[in-house]
Amino acid sequence: MHNVHIPLEHQSAPEFKYDPVLAREAAKENLDRDWDQFDAEMDRPEHHDRGVEMLQQLGYLQKLKYQPQEWVEENLELYAKNIAKAKHQRLAGQERWEGEEAEEQRLVNILHPSQVMRRLRMAGVDARDQESPHARIWLNEWTTAGMVGVNAWVVPQEMDDAGYLFEMSSATSQAQKDLLTDNYLACVNRRKVRKTITSLQEPYGPEWSVMRVNDHGIATKEKYRGWRTALLVLIAAGILTEEEVDRAFGPPLGEAGAWYRQTLQSYRQIKLGKAI
Repeated sequence: MHNVHIPLEHQSAPEFKYDPVLAREAAKENLDRDWDQFDAEMDRPEHHDRGVEMLQQLGYLQKLKYQPQEWVEENLELYAKNIAKAKHQRLAGQERWEGEEAEEQRLVNILHPSQVMRRLRMAGVDARDQESPHARIWLNEWTTAGMVGVNAWVVPQEMDDAGYLFEMSSATSQAQKDLLTDNYLACVNRRKVRKTITSLQEPYGPEWSVMRVNDHGIATKEKYRGWRTALLVLIAAGILTEEEVDRAFGPPLGEAGAWYRQTLQSYRQIKLGKAI
């Protein structure tokens, strides 16, 4: 009797049936597995996809370049969340540093936006209250929601004819279209554009930001905008340097400056291509 060859594409797939006994045994194996050890193994360098790491790195660099305010705010929110998550690890009686007393410790060195500009000028930075073609940074002429914008002259985002038309087709407001047009013309004419980089609390703001925390101890958004936060955004955007800020205001000290120092360290590592 001859064997009949059936083409692979006509062969029926084997039928698999659910076996509750085998399923329970498989579940028990997974429950008994040391997942911490598994995570540690997968965290070894040989398991890292260098292509994915490079894409993540590029994402951080792009955010630093075009959305430094958003990057700094994410770090501020993450820092506050980590503090809330670590409550069970704190020392007995440490609650006295939380709440209104802790907030008062951060609401120090209250400055008007013009005072911030003046201190920077004294440190050698051309910082003004009004726009100027020669100024490095200046304040908006108007305020909104208790904030005044801090502007700077920056290199425009690269944009060709096709990119301009594509972005304009999805613009939803005249203000957005005006910004796109200004950016495009700046690319064509090889000039810088004015851009609002961050904002300062107006009329007065503290040195350190204070976050709003919900009933679950999770940070949501800023209650008060610290001028240190705004300066950090300007550093991340490449408008100011750490040295200039330290010369104008002194280095950040104490526990309130922990987030500031931590974020600066993260910024340095990203710039050096060492952090993901």
